[in-house]
Amino acid sequence: MKNTMMKKRIASLAAAAVMTASCAAGTLSGTFSFLTGGAPITAFAAESAVKFISTVGYGEGMYAMWSSVSGASGYNVYVDGTQIDSMLIRQYSGYMRADAVGLKAGSHTMKVVPVVGGKEDASKAAETKATAYAHDRSGFGFVNGDSSGAYNKDGTLKTGATVVYVTNDNKDKVSVSLPDKKGAATTVTGVQNILTNLKSNSKAGPVCIRFIGNITDPSTLTNGDLYVDTVTCGVTIEGIGADATLNGFGLSIKKSSNVEVRNLGFMNCNSSEGDDCSLPAGNDHIWVHNCDFFYGDAGSDADQVKGDGALDTKTSTYVTHSYNHFWDNGKCNLQGMKSESTETYITYHHNWFNNTQSRNPRARNAHIHSYNNLFSTNSEYGICASYNSKIFSECNYFEKAVNPLYAINIGKDKFSGTIKSFGDKFDNCDMGGEYAYKIAESRNESVTIPNLVEGGDGYDNFDLELYSYDIQSPDEARASVMELAGRMKTTANSGEVKIPEQNPDVEPVPQDDPVILMGDINDDGTLGVADAVVFSKWLLGSANMTEEQGKRADMITDGELNVFDLTALKKCIIDTLSK
Repeated sequence: MKNTMMKKRIASLAAAAVMTASCAAGTLSGTFSFLTGGAPITAFAAESAVKFISTVGYGEGMYAMWSSVSGASGYNVYVDGTQIDSMLIRQYSGYMRADAVGLKAGSHTMKVVPVVGGKEDASKAAETKATAYAHDRSGFGFVNGDSSGAYNKDGTLKTGATVVYVTNDNKDKVSVSLPDKKGAATTVTGVQNILTNLKSNSKAGPVCIRFIGNITDPSTLTNGDLYVDTVTCGVTIEGIGADATLNGFGLSIKKSSNVEVRNLGFMNCNSSEGDDCSLPAGNDHIWVHNCDFFYGDAGSDADQVKGDGALDTKTSTYVTHSYNHFWDNGKCNLQGMKSESTETYITYHHNWFNNTQSRNPRARNAHIHSYNNLFSTNSEYGICASYNSKIFSECNYFEKAVNPLYAINIGKDKFSGTIKSFGDKFDNCDMGGEYAYKIAESRNESVTIPNLVEGGDGYDNFDLELYSYDIQSPDEARASVMELAGRMKTTANSGEVKIPEQNPDVEPVPQDDPVILMGDINDDGTLGVADAVVFSKWLLGSANMTEEQGKRADMITDGELNVFDLTALKKCIIDTLSK
């Protein structure tokens, strides 16, 4: 036993020791810097002209990576002829990267022009193309209102929107001019103060907060959370690239409307609320999508070993949670309170509840449409309907889940909830006991499902009059979720073009001799979310690994590959970030 534990520790410590300490889970290769002009930037295998390494289109955006150009002090980047903000251009170890966001669905052309001697050198420029896809604006978040925040429904930024770029270096000193409540222009400094200025402010226009890189606690927080309070001007809080992470604090949204949160990683939250992202009271029209949720600091209760909530929603309605990836969370989503008296309407679609214990969600006093989600190895239960909640579970994929349809009066809840299931797939699941659910024979069947406790509400067939949405089969949904849930994909799993057609003779960028990393399953020389994704897919039978990859995946060095190795890999990523 002692020898086994020592092997576990050595494997974890070895993997942590060789990781870049400041890299975020899902990062491409660690630290980066911004291009501000002046002396030539650090050149890693510098080229004589721009040569692209990869080009990728993603949700309403695209990025390109290229090797540094000899003598260049910076780059100007244009998309479809319009110059993008300089903060969207970063230098990583060994390559340059530019992200263009706010694009309509379709093909776009990015042109990269080096700046040499203070001037653009068009002779060294190059162009590349990528196709962006539209985000899925479905669900209750788009009923009787909008949840697109600072963006239009076509993916472009709203006219007059204020864009604020936040990095770990400038989080407390970034300044912007915004109208106060009387309409007078005022300079506001610090990310929390910028959001506070929007409270009950009818004079403010749309605001887009863009986080770049790994962000630790700003100096001004509310009980350990970044606070969005009584904001209705249309706000988007988003991450840029694959490595944007809120590390050590949470995001709390209260009494607000038309707020979008996207493309962010959340981890190590130790706020008073204890949730990565929380909607604690009085919200409507909120959209949280394409985020990665890792568990926070352990709480005082026995069931808080992996922190408290990942994405809790209380006394809030017309909300959509979609394409999020929940990584090994103990408690994912608490939906509603026993004390709620108003009816709330929430949609969960295309989320990945990956090795989560419970609350996927746990619902009280809510109407929930849960469709096309993927539930993998959920140890306590999948969907939980309690205290008069009504859930329509449609074409979800449950694999190795315990109690996938858990309609019961859980804990101290007086009443159970009810679940109507149609088209769900149960793959190697333990269905549990007699719960208040019914598997319908047709989508539009009106069902009778009584509460397990006398006096409680039965199912009310709210699903017979829903919004417009596209439904996939469970197998199709599983594939979509595994490909698209969470932050935008890195080069390891995005399916990008490695060598663009316009540069057919590009040679691979020379690299130093690779360091062998335990856990580096995708052979990119770093340890990150992409490795965990490949491992998860292998465990679920949808990906292959070579013998060498398998050796690096054996985190506890016992000659076997299983969920314990995956858990050790995830912990290495999170532990290293926390340092």
